[in-house]
Amino acid sequence: MRKIILFVFLSISSVSLYSQQDSVLKNFKYRIDHYRAISLNVNGGSAYNKSDQGSGDTKNSSSSGNFSVGMNTIKSTDNILKTTSGYLSSSFNSNRSENSTNTNKNRGYFIALQYSLLNRRFSGQHFFEYGIDAAGSTTSDRQTSSQFPPALRNKQNSYAVALPLGFGKGRLENITDMQNALWLQQSLQEAGRLSGVLSSEELNLLGRSITKGNNTRILDFRKRTQFILETVDSYLQQKGLISKDDITYFSNLNDILFFAFNNNRLAGTEKYIRFTPSVSGYNRNGTQSAVVDKYEMDPSILSGLVSIGVNKYKPVNLKHQDNYGAAVKLNYISWNSTERYFSSGVLFSENKFDQDIMQAGLSLFYQHAFYPNTRTNINLNLEAEGGYQDAGDTDEFYGIASLAGSLNYFISYRTRLTFDIGAAYRKNIYTAYQTLQLQPDNIQFFVNAGIGINL
Repeated sequence: MRKIILFVFLSISSVSLYSQQDSVLKNFKYRIDHYRAISLNVNGGSAYNKSDQGSGDTKNSSSSGNFSVGMNTIKSTDNILKTTSGYLSSSFNSNRSENSTNTNKNRGYFIALQYSLLNRRFSGQHFFEYGIDAAGSTTSDRQTSSQFPPALRNKQNSYAVALPLGFGKGRLENITDMQNALWLQQSLQEAGRLSGVLSSEELNLLGRSITKGNNTRILDFRKRTQFILETVDSYLQQKGLISKDDITYFSNLNDILFFAFNNNRLAGTEKYIRFTPSVSGYNRNGTQSAVVDKYEMDPSILSGLVSIGVNKYKPVNLKHQDNYGAAVKLNYISWNSTERYFSSGVLFSENKFDQDIMQAGLSLFYQHAFYPNTRTNINLNLEAEGGYQDAGDTDEFYGIASLAGSLNYFISYRTRLTFDIGAAYRKNIYTAYQTLQLQPDNIQFFVNAGIGINL
């Protein structure tokens, strides 16, 4: 009889615990008025060597460098969810090879710029959104040889701009901080450092204190670490939730706040209608050979995508997450390209290409994530899209399907085991870059396994 009573008591406690986890994860609201992060990277180097090849000395020298700067901002209030990101990067290289009969030189540079904005405005459960995704790059290289006087030059400029615009109902909340609050509660409870089980309200406020610590911008990394620890500790101490604040307490606090292996985790349901016009392309020109002195190519793609769908992200409990969704898509793609060939500055060949594609389809996805502990996760991902397309000369069905699983297993703080397995199938799929081409139907299988060690 005692065993039956104990079993019933443990069962009720387990259901109550998971119900609490489910509730606080679903209801957590990630709120931060303004956060920004800036990253900067500069490096460069050079090398030189000289060797005797018998017939004379051979000299090689090279130098290279790169610079990049990036920025991310987040604003999440009851009425606004705004994220921006951008980066600028550039690099250069210079190489020189010299011997008794020839000198070769190669110089080049690369510059890339990207900017992304998504701004959602909420009124109750409804939202209106607009944004921009823009990217551009330019690259150039020049090769010269003392044996072949004409210089070989190649230049390319590329661009891509998309302008999503939509409206809908619902909201997806970032619940990663609440996930860590639950892990922290479990860790401190197992260590015997909690004065009692935290209520849902206390857990919610603990999650908010983690959000505050993580999203307060402090440039000095040591001071930022100190601020995060003090912010979360202050909440726990002020509420009288800690029974003993010794090294065991602080080591558990530090472990969850700085060493938990976090993937971005969402909760909620959203229904949307979205229109995304876009334009992309590039232009390339350069010296090709002694026969064709110069060539130019300038393909461009115009497209308009309408999607109507629903997404649901469901945290089952601390260790399990289910995500799924569906969308109806209507897409129009127009591709145009012109190739020109010059000899001695005179145009002698010009080719023009164009093709339009119209598609109507349905896309589906399902994801399941399993978090056995704070440093290990297992993921299953199933995606599919299929429909009907008119590609001018041909009317046909198209389809893409993929199934993939992954494991990221914690062995130690310096060692991780990774494993990926999956399969993908595609039929009547077009790709567009230099040309718009129908890719051959294929089935692909892959398996990858590895171990990462940081010394």
